[in-house]
Amino acid sequence: MKGKRDADFNAFMAEYAPYEAGSTAAPVFDTPAFQTLMECWRESAGEDILPDGSRLPLSKLAPWMPDMSKLTVEGPFNIRYRLVGTRACERLGMDPTGQNLYDMMDPSIRDTIARSFAEMVTRPCGFYGRYENVNTAGRRSAIQSLYLPLKPLPDGTPKIIGMHAPGEMIDYGSPAESASIATAITDFTWIDLGFGAPC
Repeated sequence: MKGKRDADFNAFMAEYAPYEAGSTAAPVFDTPAFQTLMECWRESAGEDILPDGSRLPLSKLAPWMPDMSKLTVEGPFNIRYRLVGTRACERLGMDPTGQNLYDMMDPSIRDTIARSFAEMVTRPCGFYGRYENVNTAGRRSAIQSLYLPLKPLPDGTPKIIGMHAPGEMIDYGSPAESASIATAITDFTWIDLGFGAPC
């Protein structure tokens, strides 16, 4: 996904559909952290299409940095965790830094979500979701996340920032070596950043 779209990437975009959901250009969140990140993102973008991650006002985001993550989209099926906050790691029961989010997602949904991340960084747009994760101890919990695109790395690799908030515990299953992400999705909303949304 670096630089220009190649034939393989165009084929990926044609073969897989993004998550079908409604969209909004003015999201309202019941989680203050998400509202703050959205405001900081818009302020930092200014007249640019996307903000530089290094220019986000960390003083405003400081209370929630342990719940944040940064990812790079290195290929259609390669969504790499580059930084994961300590509270997010604790909820997962592991530190996924360096791992591929795609490999941690449920096979029934991961192609659609990979396509959704590709949409986010090429359109660009954001999305908000409520879903369920299972941590390494087998604990299944509700969680919500906001994902927004950032300016790419110098080599063109797309970047994404995420904010995550915990919800209620649902049940327990068997422990596993790795956490499972988005085993069920209960809500999904596209965020129109001025360039439309997929649905």
